[in-house]
Amino acid sequence: MTVTDPEGWESEEWGGRSIARVLADEHTRLQTLLDDALAATGAATAPESGGPSSAAGPTPPRQVADAFIAAMSRHLSAEEQELYPAARTALDNGDRLVDDEIEADREILRVLADLHKADPDAEEFAALLARADLHLRRHVRTADEDIFPELRRRLDRDQQVKLGNRIDIFEEAAPTRPHPNTPSTPPLNKVVDPAIGTVDKVRDALSGRKTRPQDL
Repeated sequence: MTVTDPEGWESEEWGGRSIARVLADEHTRLQTLLDDALAATGAATAPESGGPSSAAGPTPPRQVADAFIAAMSRHLSAEEQELYPAARTALDNGDRLVDDEIEADREILRVLADLHKADPDAEEFAALLARADLHLRRHVRTADEDIFPELRRRLDRDQQVKLGNRIDIFEEAAPTRPHPNTPSTPPLNKVVDPAIGTVDKVRDALSGRKTRPQDL
């Protein structure tokens, strides 16, 4: 292991995970959760198809989808607050790439907003999950191929770890519902997102909406 080999860094030795590692791990968890949501829609009509379940039976598709919507909303908020500003500065084509990603994020949030309102028993529900799956896979591919490798090359270890630590902090205050029309660039999003996140969490608590996979 060397300082110039970020993939080999040990969290305990270097003071935390790099932003690329934090977000790559989240991408894996998001894809797993979305796969569970897709399986749960099949479980609603075909129990043998699998999907998330417990001793009390399969988790309702609405609950799995809500957990995915919340996780994806938090994730995109944190990326827009930390990853994208860093990419704008560090990458040669940063402005163009980030502008494209912000527009793609808005489209994901529009799909999530429709999914949030959709009846889980309607055909539209499964179709929206499938659209979300396509968007997520594109989002992950762009990060893995165009953003993370450049950040690893251009930012030093301390910068990458500091950004990674800040992702976790910002996600705690981030919205749990999709808001495609709110500001997506600093400084406004760093003020607006935590405020909206507070309102979202109150609404979740009052409605009993589950926003974490471990609560399902």
